[in-house]
Amino acid sequence: MAINVEPNRYSGNTVLYRTGTNSFQGNAKPGQLVPHIASIRSGYELMDPVHKSIFEVTFTVPKIVNDMLGSASEDVAYLTQQVTTVAGLDALNKTTGAGTQKFLGVDVSYLNPVMESTVADLTINFNLNLRMATDNWVLRIFRIWASLNYDLSDGSRAIKADYCAPALTIAEANRNGDVWRSYQFNHVMLTGVSQLDDLDYSSSDARQLSCTFRSDFWYDTLAGPSEGVNPNIG
Repeated sequence: MAINVEPNRYSGNTVLYRTGTNSFQGNAKPGQLVPHIASIRSGYELMDPVHKSIFEVTFTVPKIVNDMLGSASEDVAYLTQQVTTVAGLDALNKTTGAGTQKFLGVDVSYLNPVMESTVADLTINFNLNLRMATDNWVLRIFRIWASLNYDLSDGSRAIKADYCAPALTIAEANRNGDVWRSYQFNHVMLTGVSQLDDLDYSSSDARQLSCTFRSDFWYDTLAGPSEGVNPNIG
């Protein structure tokens, strides 16, 4: 049944939440016009929001890179501490696009049967720090890895079995550090090293390194509900 809102337009009353199919269906008390902490599930069940800043990235590199690093191969484990941002995760939620047919000038829509792309391209930014005054150890790792793509010094190229890293893992967590989602990207290729293009006398910004990675397949795992019941929820 249609609701006549005209008499209430200038009165400040919100009739749509009182009657009809759009009436408020939460745990509000009679006469309560607006949502309240007592009627919002995320409030009365003490739910935590998801924060984009609580994550950790774990890297592996191709075996040949480990071999070339020698004793410095342990630095790979510390790359996780240099990460500042990760972009490209929407690739894990791709859908097919929409197509249209026309009949007598009318558009009829449908979902395409084929994905435009099934790969994931990630961009990860790193802080750059010098160790022992001159050792740019983060850049060193990715310079060696990039040389397996095409070494500009001599034109040599590696094969896929040599230039792919086994995995790159990202974990998102709550404030306690409990992981609610993890991504494991497999057969990871380094496809770009950038943000070292310019120098600027007027800048006070610390330099960062941006690396792009590609993976053809991955495992995207969402944790299920925990077994226990929050004792603070009555």
